[in-house]
Amino acid sequence: MTLPEALMKAVVRQFGRPSGLLGALVGEIMANRASNRERSRRTLELLEIQPHDRVLEIGFGPGLALAWAAEIAYRGKVVGIDHSEVMFGQAARRNAAAMAAGRVELHLASLDTLPSFEAPFDKALAVNVYMFWDDAPAALRRVSALLRPGGTFAVTHQPRHRGATAEDTARAGDRIASDLRTSGFERVRVELLPMKPVPAVCVIAVRRASATADATSAA
Repeated sequence: MTLPEALMKAVVRQFGRPSGLLGALVGEIMANRASNRERSRRTLELLEIQPHDRVLEIGFGPGLALAWAAEIAYRGKVVGIDHSEVMFGQAARRNAAAMAAGRVELHLASLDTLPSFEAPFDKALAVNVYMFWDDAPAALRRVSALLRPGGTFAVTHQPRHRGATAEDTARAGDRIASDLRTSGFERVRVELLPMKPVPAVCVIAVRRASATADATSAA
């Protein structure tokens, strides 16, 4: 394996949990790459966040979507969880003013080690983190338990592996939709997001009223 190939593989691995100097570089890529920014913007649009909403982002990365969500939910609250200390630091710097005002709250945590929250959430989003969940249905059930009945969850995915195609995007959308339906969600719809280098997909679903007991027993 040549040095550039080895470096590329190391960078790709960092996207799951950025750490160290290389992780800081990955955070800058996430914050500045056009497709990353567009994915987050489109996801927030599809969530239809309202000024008083409580919003949760799972895997907030460098914190761009948190900042944009806080601008929309200016009378509510935006909470983020991420298991990367590097991403926590970047997101905290990017959202310092909103955090000081109490409109943004960050937690260094994962869906397996959730803190306690003062109230359920109206909206939740997860952008390009679905592929890192070892047990996606279990992760989705945990998110369901954090939402109020009727709360909305948006899961966005854009395949980024070498040779990715629009067919990969379609298959991912079908898989995410199926997992949501079996994990406490209903009214599932799939939105294709045309972008480069391949389309992304955003799957939006609503938490069923009976989902809390199911999610709690499955956690």
